[in-house]
Amino acid sequence: MYIFYDFETSDKDFLGQILAYYFVLVDNQFNPIQELSGLIKPNRLECPRAMAIKVNQLSINKCITQGESEFDAANTIYNFMQTHTNDYGALPLVGFNSARFDFKHFEKLLLKHGLNPTFYGKISSLDIYQYAKYCALHNTDTFPFTQKKQQDTNSFSFKLEDLAKAFDCLHTPQTHDAKEDVLLTIELTKQLERNFPTSLKDFHALQHNTTPFLDPNVILKEPYFPFEQTATTPLVDYNEWLVIGKASKTTFILLDINAYQTQPKETFLDYAKFTRYFNTRANALIASQHTNPTPAILDDPNVTKIADNALQYFKLFPVDWDIEYRPWAMGFESITILRNFIEKLTQNPNEYDDIINEWRDLKNITPNRKNELNFMITLFNRYYLNHHPNPKKEHLEKYLNKRYKTGEMYRNPIDFSSPETEKNTIDFFLPHTTSETEKKILIELKDFTKSFIQTHLKD
Repeated sequence: MYIFYDFETSDKDFLGQILAYYFVLVDNQFNPIQELSGLIKPNRLECPRAMAIKVNQLSINKCITQGESEFDAANTIYNFMQTHTNDYGALPLVGFNSARFDFKHFEKLLLKHGLNPTFYGKISSLDIYQYAKYCALHNTDTFPFTQKKQQDTNSFSFKLEDLAKAFDCLHTPQTHDAKEDVLLTIELTKQLERNFPTSLKDFHALQHNTTPFLDPNVILKEPYFPFEQTATTPLVDYNEWLVIGKASKTTFILLDINAYQTQPKETFLDYAKFTRYFNTRANALIASQHTNPTPAILDDPNVTKIADNALQYFKLFPVDWDIEYRPWAMGFESITILRNFIEKLTQNPNEYDDIINEWRDLKNITPNRKNELNFMITLFNRYYLNHHPNPKKEHLEKYLNKRYKTGEMYRNPIDFSSPETEKNTIDFFLPHTTSETEKKILIELKDFTKSFIQTHLKD
């Protein structure tokens, strides 16, 4: 049993929100059993980006008039997942290129509303993008590679649209509709199973086999396709990983041997550049085992420090990213506390000040958890800003300034674009748009953006 899924979002950045979702529970032959789909209203403080809407072709007006609140959507999705994990046990969430995008959005959506996304370890990520690459790496003579020029460099494309066309699953442009993309991913999965000896079930088992990560005397050689592929015969190279720590039964600290040997190590913080916090629940790293040719690495005192503090990896290398990028930083043991405070505000919106005082009291009696509580309070306040009937103006302005004026909320400053810039981007696209549907969608977005600016950003 699997649950295939896909999201359409308001932004490629994780500060954005999910605007459309589709889930379908299927059996082992990929026959549908039950589906769940929906639209989500843009949050009060969400101004969707032009490129995101241009790609996913979502009508903002339709999201507003037919969509549910983000809070209600989180509850709906949670209940769907809970029902099926109760009925069937462990279920992989299967998407395309989902491990680094959709699965993180799934976790964020639930965590920020005080809901546990693991379902007691029953939910994990399974990525058809990774499965397709595995099939390609182990069947280079029969895989139907599609070579394209990317960034002026010849490379093999593993985009869903290109793979689906190569396997004769698609004969028209990809729609980027959540449901249609899921159905296309299922058809691609069937073709991968028909054409190559490793089934999705086999790949899933390989992903969750932690045995290779438990031997400290070996290195793991992971095959990959270098970006540049000048010939039609695929070039395969290898990442070499050394496991230097274990954070949980499925989570390991890996060291990139090549980066360790070639990159400067002036301070302990430099070690963050070539270590990786890797969880088999969310990603696949399927590698061969080899004798460690550089055992002296394990004698490096900084490597030893990381190994001895694997459970505190993120405290060793602290970051100041916004909580939307890392909602799990509040600690999974804190999810119920956050949920209780959110429900209290939902039932008693006029008691916000009293509830904040309760948060302060909790911080005073648990000083050893100050950071986690601050993260929880931030998530609680995000809920308040977006769902309270009348949030305080000064609280709104604080958020709006950081996200839409200075852009300091963004993890990567180059990802910031103000709503005014987004409006200009829409104006650029409109004269070149030939599709009446796309033109209507962009005009709706322009009107929404102008209203957002007028309502929230005019001094």
